[in-house]
Amino acid sequence: MVGVTHVATSPHELEGNLNFFENGLSPYWAISKLLFHGFDGYSGEMVREIAGEEWTINLKYQKSGIAPRPQDDVEERLYEFRIGAYGDGERKANFHVRPRFAGMEHYEDGDEITSPCDSDDLPNEATNVKLSGSNLEPETYPVLLRKVLQELADEAGMGINLNHFTTIHPTSNITTYERYVRIQRSMAEKYVRSTGSLRRLFELLAQREGSSVVYKADNSGPNTDIVGYNHRLIIPKADAREMIPMHSRGKQLKHYHPEYVHGDEEDAMHHPKVGVLLKKSLNKSRSFAWSDREGLRREIDETLINTLRWSDIPVGAGGTTFIADDHFDAAPAEEDVEFFEDPTPEIEAKQDALLITTLRDMTEADVDFMEALVADGSGQHPEDLASNAERGISTLYRFLDRLDGLVRNDNAAVEFTSRKIEQEIAGIVESAEHRIENAADRAAKLMNVNVRQSASSAFQKWMQTYAATFDFDPDSDETTVRIDTRLGEFKSSSYPRVEDVLQEAKTAWVKDSRDVADLLEASVEWLNADGDRRRGRVRSLTR
Repeated sequence: MVGVTHVATSPHELEGNLNFFENGLSPYWAISKLLFHGFDGYSGEMVREIAGEEWTINLKYQKSGIAPRPQDDVEERLYEFRIGAYGDGERKANFHVRPRFAGMEHYEDGDEITSPCDSDDLPNEATNVKLSGSNLEPETYPVLLRKVLQELADEAGMGINLNHFTTIHPTSNITTYERYVRIQRSMAEKYVRSTGSLRRLFELLAQREGSSVVYKADNSGPNTDIVGYNHRLIIPKADAREMIPMHSRGKQLKHYHPEYVHGDEEDAMHHPKVGVLLKKSLNKSRSFAWSDREGLRREIDETLINTLRWSDIPVGAGGTTFIADDHFDAAPAEEDVEFFEDPTPEIEAKQDALLITTLRDMTEADVDFMEALVADGSGQHPEDLASNAERGISTLYRFLDRLDGLVRNDNAAVEFTSRKIEQEIAGIVESAEHRIENAADRAAKLMNVNVRQSASSAFQKWMQTYAATFDFDPDSDETTVRIDTRLGEFKSSSYPRVEDVLQEAKTAWVKDSRDVADLLEASVEWLNADGDRRRGRVRSLTR
């Protein structure tokens, strides 16, 4: 577990079902009596104070598709009831009350309608309440339902047994659950840029065989100038463990603004929400048990806080990252959230190692195919690629065998195995001196092939701590360490001193058995206390 306090996430969207078996259809008939005898079919809108907050409430009905039983004093088909409650801001809850009993049939054609009451292990009658709402904790919904029913009963001058709505059956479930934080806009851009965790996770998960991960980026409509207007990373159940090993639920990661983005920086709505959504459709159409809501919340919070960290966004409460709004107060979390290793450096390290070792063993024909693939685009037909490289088709297939892992032939289309590999190769090919094997030699020498091969290396951990990147330009042989954390330049500064941070880098570099001379010759860039970028040499800033 971590040793600092994190910001507490806020609930946004919730959908699910509450099943009440203990009193069968008594809760359903009680609401029917309240509506038709107390309000003559519609309660109208009422404003009542509930727990110190004003709520607008109403009760109405609709016809269902369920045929009545012989003992039901109803003609044609049964009714269903809708209870609405709307509080401050966008706090709202809607309750759809429905009858459930064994042997239900459709009123028009007599077709069977299945329900939990058909099970021999359960009573043959129940009252189901389908709930939906926003900006309320899950535990609030059943409590609010009882309070609203009491207010309606008082207005009608009738009594109602609220005990009917207290025992929630284990078959109750959650189908949609989202929590969010609101982040200062300039900080949130780190989440959706090419080096942010959304894009990096997509690149990681999309490489899995059989993966169906989807990245949706919408910057259209009236907000074309807004970075990350509506970006979503959809991670089905089968891919979830690749992100955090002990997670097992499909989810959607979201970065989004309202339809019309507010221009006033002092307005909370100027800044985007970052959220995580658990959804039945991403989990093989299986809902989540109502009793497991704390586990759902923990998985959401772990996903949200860790993906922010992986984007080098500070997650501690009390800083400048988070923006309070009507429902999110940027307060410290009551419980710590467990930190997990960013999975993307490990896959990137494997690709780096594969790239370097493979490129160093390439033949002249391999280089020709790589250059033709970059020049004429990934996805070429094998015969076209062979022609563009001015090589034979048999030579092409030997190239595909030798470079398996970097390129593949997918349904008669030769392509790179990942966008990262394609970008790396394209960068080398398009450089002034683009001989691939020479670039590979220089990179391998500098990085000792294993510099980033393990996400647990000392230098990798140092980079994560200080939001640093390690860049090597094969054309100029120039190495630059870029640090996106603010550093102090004097002992009295409240920020980490640049000399101390670089000394830590040097220690970590040597600990990974690398030649310290390679690091000392590198340039370094960092942010000073005012947020301005400074530059120097590692050698001159370390002891």
